[in-house]
Amino acid sequence: MAVAPVPGSLVSVWEGGSLALGVVVGEEKRRVRLIVKGGKEIRVAPNRLGWRVEDGGTVPGPTIDERREAGRRVERAEARVAGRAAEIDVDLLWEVVVEGASGGRIFSTAELAELALDSGGGEAMTALVRALRTDALHFARKGEEWVPRTPEQVTELRRERERVAARASETRDLFDRLREVVSGAEFQAGGGEFETRYLDALRQLAIQDEAAPDGARSMALEALEASGLRYDRPHEGAFRLLRRIGEFDHDDVNLQVLRYGLRTDFGADLLARSEEIARDGFEASGREDLTRLEAISIDGPHTSEIDDALSLEPLPEGGFRLGVHIADPGAFVRPGDPLDEEALARGLTHYHPDLRLTMLPPALAEDAASLLAGQRRPALSFLIDLEPTGEVREWRILRSVVRNAGRLDYPAVDRTVAEGDGPFAELLLGLAGLADGRKRVRLGRGAVSIEAPEVDLYLDRDGTIRLERIEASSVSRRIVSEAMILAGEIAARQCREAALPAIYRRQAPPAAAVEIPAGCAGDPVTARRVRRSMSRAETGLRPGPHHGLGLEAYVQITSPLRRFQDLVTYRQIAAHLAGESPPYDADALQRIAATTEQAESDARRAERVADEYWLLRYLERYSGQIVEALVVETEPRPVVQLAETLREQPMPSLAGVEPGQRVELRVERVNPRGGLLVLRREQ
Repeated sequence: MAVAPVPGSLVSVWEGGSLALGVVVGEEKRRVRLIVKGGKEIRVAPNRLGWRVEDGGTVPGPTIDERREAGRRVERAEARVAGRAAEIDVDLLWEVVVEGASGGRIFSTAELAELALDSGGGEAMTALVRALRTDALHFARKGEEWVPRTPEQVTELRRERERVAARASETRDLFDRLREVVSGAEFQAGGGEFETRYLDALRQLAIQDEAAPDGARSMALEALEASGLRYDRPHEGAFRLLRRIGEFDHDDVNLQVLRYGLRTDFGADLLARSEEIARDGFEASGREDLTRLEAISIDGPHTSEIDDALSLEPLPEGGFRLGVHIADPGAFVRPGDPLDEEALARGLTHYHPDLRLTMLPPALAEDAASLLAGQRRPALSFLIDLEPTGEVREWRILRSVVRNAGRLDYPAVDRTVAEGDGPFAELLLGLAGLADGRKRVRLGRGAVSIEAPEVDLYLDRDGTIRLERIEASSVSRRIVSEAMILAGEIAARQCREAALPAIYRRQAPPAAAVEIPAGCAGDPVTARRVRRSMSRAETGLRPGPHHGLGLEAYVQITSPLRRFQDLVTYRQIAAHLAGESPPYDADALQRIAATTEQAESDARRAERVADEYWLLRYLERYSGQIVEALVVETEPRPVVQLAETLREQPMPSLAGVEPGQRVELRVERVNPRGGLLVLRREQ
């Protein structure tokens, strides 16, 4: 197609996928020099030339005036070509060639120009090409020639073009409305297809953050940019934009419920069934009555699912008999029951500062199966005879009926033990001494104890954010922890001795040894180092050592109201004690483990993000103020732990500090929804 570059001639030239016009100046270094519209000079390869539109003419010289004159010549030719292109009825031209040509016929540019303009010259062909490319519907270019599309192809392309145009129009309209919303106007929903898609993309980004699909993320970012909204993180911007639109009821919406599809409602049928089962009560036959024992429960002040109670009796020959009494939801809910299927789907109870989603309906989890004070309740009791040193002498597990003599909370127990006086003081002092003994036994077996303080964050009834500090020295926590670990150890022994299939918890030693003073990591620097060195715990049907606990084998069983895996282990042992076959074989346990492990993993992530959000909401009150912090790590970059909240924050810009050093930091900025906390060191 390329025409000879005759100096002074006016030719068409391919530029950026379309035909432009230019006056030939000459050739230089295998390039054709052209003056185009506006007097600008370009240089192109010879094969990019199209057709000669005008022969002859003055060769443009180097002066500005000569170039401008050549540019005006191009403009006049452009006007002629545009006029001739406007004369072409591409639809009619297509109909003519489709009706008169056999299928698959290919036409040259000259042929189509003759049909459309009665001319096959360069000007006509240039005009034709422009008309066909503007139309871009009826003909497809194939090299130097043109193929008329079939009627079906034209119809489909026209529909696609209309769809694209509609999308562009609808998108422009949506973006205009989003800008108005950011400016304070009320959002007026249009309800179109693309509006729905953009809003859905914003929802996915707001809820899923980095896990949002690439396509949705791209659309959401496009909408955010068009809206003009300012934000720190894309997922935060998506939430804030949707909030202004009216998608969320309030600023503190718990997005983790949506992200992980947490089940917030049991439904009327399950609630009714749970209430009926609770009214029917439990079957006491086959259970040993242990209501004579003075058993107490120790939980957090806000706990409503009372899973366990403890009793302690001195033995005539010396030592103690520790009773660990575990609530028995299996007395009410059988495997395969709709309530059981729902519990399996949930996997566990979810605890967030602003909500609690129980594994079982409240009528069971918080009432009939819960070890409420003063109530007779079915249980699985671990009666463990211990030496004064804490070593296990012998043990027995039995299905029982117990009565909780007193519901105590951690702070009350700590006070009673510290003062040596108060409700159940003798029992609590005995339990405290026993817990110390059990801890020494485990440390002697290589257990690792991280004695670092913790915080419990929650919202009270009026929505106030409360921060409760739990000191590492809490005797009450140690009592409960050691009792529950011991019950898990004994349950694992029972499963091994009776060859009961069970889901064991194992933990390998760390890859590199970490020095821990007397087995206890007490200060925050050592605690962080030890935590980071520990291997991840795993589950499996094969028993194995648990390094962190210092046990040869371990199962979780002490929270059957709150963890489905505990309920499963509970049922295996309870069936064995009743002389029945265990309800789950190895294959069933593998399936349950896979389901519940995923649920627990999701729960950990959801709770971590929810805790982070509310902790930052709590820290908003300190904006602009000074807070104290401790440097807990310097390599590979400094990390500080805030004194009050125990939140750990990387601070790469913090120079010249050592682990264990205390620093004062100013809270520059807090953005809870964006997960952002900006701290600056005070000099």
